[in-house]
Parts: sequence; C-alpha cells; structure tokens
Amino acid sequence: MKTVTRHAEVRILDAGIRTVLVVLALGLSLHAAPTLNCGAALGTQFNLEPATNAVPQQFEAVDFLPNRIALNQDLIVAGAFDSRGVQFSSGNSSSPQWDGSVSGYYVRRAPGANCAPQFEGGLPAIAAAGNSFTGNGGVQIAADPVRDVFFVADLRYSSSASLSAIGLFRESSATLLNPTLCPAGTHTAAQAASCWTATAPAILDQVSTGGINNALDFPSIAVDERPTGAGTGAGDVYVAVQSFAAGIDLLACTNSTLSCSAPIIINESSEPVATLGTQNAQVQVRSDGKITVTYLDQTTVPTDTIKFVMCTPSGAPKPPVCSAPTVVATEGQAIGPPLTNQSLSGLNMLVFTSSRHTNRLESDGKTVTTFVVWDRCKTSFNFFQTPPGLYATCLDADVLMSTSTDGGNTWSPATAVNADPGHQFLPWISTDDSTGTVNIVYYDTETDPFRKRLLVALNQIAPGSTKVGAPLKLTNVAAPWDADPNQTALALDFFDFHLGMKARGMGTSGHSRVYVSFTSTGDRSGTYKGQQLPEQNNNLQLLLY
Repeated sequence: MKTVTRHAEVRILDAGIRTVLVVLALGLSLHAAPTLNCGAALGTQFNLEPATNAVPQQFEAVDFLPNRIALNQDLIVAGAFDSRGVQFSSGNSSSPQWDGSVSGYYVRRAPGANCAPQFEGGLPAIAAAGNSFTGNGGVQIAADPVRDVFFVADLRYSSSASLSAIGLFRESSATLLNPTLCPAGTHTAAQAASCWTATAPAILDQVSTGGINNALDFPSIAVDERPTGAGTGAGDVYVAVQSFAAGIDLLACTNSTLSCSAPIIINESSEPVATLGTQNAQVQVRSDGKITVTYLDQTTVPTDTIKFVMCTPSGAPKPPVCSAPTVVATEGQAIGPPLTNQSLSGLNMLVFTSSRHTNRLESDGKTVTTFVVWDRCKTSFNFFQTPPGLYATCLDADVLMSTSTDGGNTWSPATAVNADPGHQFLPWISTDDSTGTVNIVYYDTETDPFRKRLLVALNQIAPGSTKVGAPLKLTNVAAPWDADPNQTALALDFFDFHLGMKARGMGTSGHSRVYVSFTSTGDRSGTYKGQQLPEQNNNLQLLLY
C-alpha cells in the first residue's frame, strides 16, 4: 500500500483516447480497504453459456488493461478449457454457435456494475503449411498496456497430420472494443476469426504426436512491457512450453508481426522429458527485460525439484541466451499421482504439485526479488505403505514460498504462505508493479470440515517485504468442484491444473486491482432433463485495494 502526500498521476484510457487524471491528495493518506467487486459470494459467472445442458469450463486464465473502457472500467480478457467444443466435436453441442474449439475466450468491454462478459467464443482454427490446427485448450493470456494489445497462446492439434503445436494470437484493444469486428454474444467460427485474426496468428513448436494430442503441455506467455526502444527485447513476446519429446522449450516472438524464433531447450540435458519429466513451465519478464522461467523436474516421484532459469534477450526473432537451471527447492512431499482420482482427500479431482513465480523491482531501482510459490502435501494417507505422493491421497496440502534476490543463484528456505487446516493448492502469483505489492491466490477448503468445498483465498506481500500477510477470502460461499453432472462424460472430467490471476494498478491506494478467474459450481444451476443441478463455470472476481 502507498501513502500519497502530494499528487499522483493515474493514466486513463477512454475509448482509445489517453488522458491523465491528477488526483490531489492534499496531504491526506489514501489507504483503501480491500473490496470485492464481482460479488462477495462467488464472483461472477464469466461466460454466456445457457443453463440448459450446461457443460464444464476449467483451466482458467485472465489479464486486463486498467481503465481501458473508462475510469475504473477495465478491458478484461479471460480464457478457459470450454467443453462446448467437446460437445460440438461429438455432434451433441449445447450451443449450435460453438465451433468445436475448446480454447474458450470471454471478454468484458462495456462499463457496468457487474463483471459479466459481453462476448465469448472458441479461438479460431489456424492454417499452417497446408494443415488446419484447432484449439485444444491450455489458453494463456498476456496484456501489453504500452502497445494496447492482448496476446493469447493455446494448444493446437491437427488431426489430419497428427501434429501438436502452440497457437499464438495478437489482437488490439481497438478491435476487441469494436462491436462490428467482435459482436456481442456467443461467436460463430466466422465471428471468432473476425475478432482474432487482424494480425495473422502463428503456429509454433510443431511436434508429431503419433496419433496422441498431448505431445505438448499447456503453454505460458509473457510480454516485455517496456516501451519500444527501451532496450534489447522491449516489446518481445515469450512462450514457454513443455514438449514431451524434447523438454522445456522457450521461444521469442516479435510484438507486431508474431515472427518467432525456433524453440530453444532450457532444461538440463540430463533431465528426462517423459510424461513425468520436466513440465509446468512458466515464463515471466523482469522490469529490466531479463526473462525468467520456472519448471518442475518430476522424474523422481514423489520428489519434485523446482528449477529456475534466467535468460538475456537477444531481440526477437532471435532466441534469448539462457543460464543453466538452478534449484529453487527440492519438494519431497509433492502432490500426486494417486492410485485414484483423489489427489487430495475429499476432492474428486486429480491435481499435481505446481509452481508459479513473479518478479518485483525493489525501491533501490536495481535489486529484483523473485518469488516462487508451490503446493505440497503436509500429511498423506499411503496406499501399500508407499512414500508420500506415490499412490497416496493427501490429507492436508499447503502453499509454500521461496525468494531470491540474486537472479536465482541462491534461494531462501521454504516458508508457508498458508498452512491452515484443510487443503490450500494450485497457487498463482502476480506483482502489482505500480505499488510493489505481491498477490498470491489459491483454492482453499479450510471452512469445510469434509475438505471438499472450495473457496478462493488471497495473501498479499507488502512492498519491500517478503513477509506474507493474512489470508483474505475472495469468495465467501464454499462450493464443490465436481458438482456438474456433465463432468464425468467429458474429456478432462477429473483434472484441474491451474486458475488464472493478474494484478495491475495505477500506483495509488484504491486504484490497484487483482482479477482472479477460477472454477466454481456454486452460483448457478443448470437444467438437465428438467432437473436443476449445479454446473461448473469459469467465474471472475475483482479485488480492489
């Protein structure tokens, strides 16, 4: 939080016109209590799916441009694995408009008191080298406020050629705000193409699957948000992904044309690359343009090794130059894989330990602190007397954190973000660069004695500190993850791997926000053969602070 004693400039983007609002504080302290703005109970359903025979959405992502619509009205783009694409592919679509892509997008572009989106759809197919690559989920989103654009990456699959790849889209805010190019409602395939292909999308990292569509893991995407010309790599876009055939791939792409480098492998050559090998890659860009990547080495289950790589930009489409990986932590009590679907007791879902990281520039203008969070099993029930994490169900999962101030050469001992009773798992972390506040979110079952119903919780780390603050509940009604009757009939019925979150601000208290996109079954019932039953949605919550 910041105290403003004179005045602060808040940049406002209103219908494409940039203005500056000067807030005169007149010596008063502007401390705003955190408030929830999408409904304190469960946030807002962030899709337009009809209730009749509704199907699940999961694996969420989100980013936004502050004040891009009007003062305190943000342009928000979210993503999810949307099972309407699965239904369409099987000839039983709940929405005749949906085009068979499971790479769902959802956009809020109109001012209003609620957080609901105005349009949605499945990311369009991409043609490359004579093949058509359809959206296969794994959507990740990165906004670029300096250039007023959004980037979206997802998994792609060509059934005719048995190729797996990454799709990369770039779209301007002007297009997303244009009701002719991006009409309201649920998009047809033609409308999705109109909305997302003003810049020709790119196909990256093609891998032959041998008939299996999971040769690549979910991608991660980040933008160097420095102004153009501020240094080598300013504006470049980076994509990190696990290839089950090669390892952790990193690519650098130009901002305006999506001209990309060939993938470089950044994990150690001695690390296996099988399904339980190197995975869970996440890429971020520091304020000085350095690229940071974390990933998991899961080759010695039940021990996961969290690793960190730092790279120097060369200017896309040249690939960056990367250091050898360093070890953040060796987690001997990793979550999963269990003998059943219950990685966590009480939860009918298969999850694995995941790691995420963020960077923060300190007040000296030189030091960068890197924060890494992950989840672990504190207490487990072991089948066949095996070690924790191997054919075991976790009875109590916690979120942990480690930090580095020397570029990842050394790391602090692991400390608990939240070690309360129940499960805390699938963490995500983001720095509000305008204030230096670090935000950590995760699922939390603490309030349910049966450890089944989920809330979304958040902890903040104050500027200049590495001490984790007390948890704040972003939802107040606990809901079961697996209540959707259609879940068991669809492709990823018992899996979840991440939620989505992004923090940005204007540098003054009360003008920072955190958007969280998460899975919920508590806010609406679907209609199934005349019966009202809970159904799974991608929900959105906004925290102002």
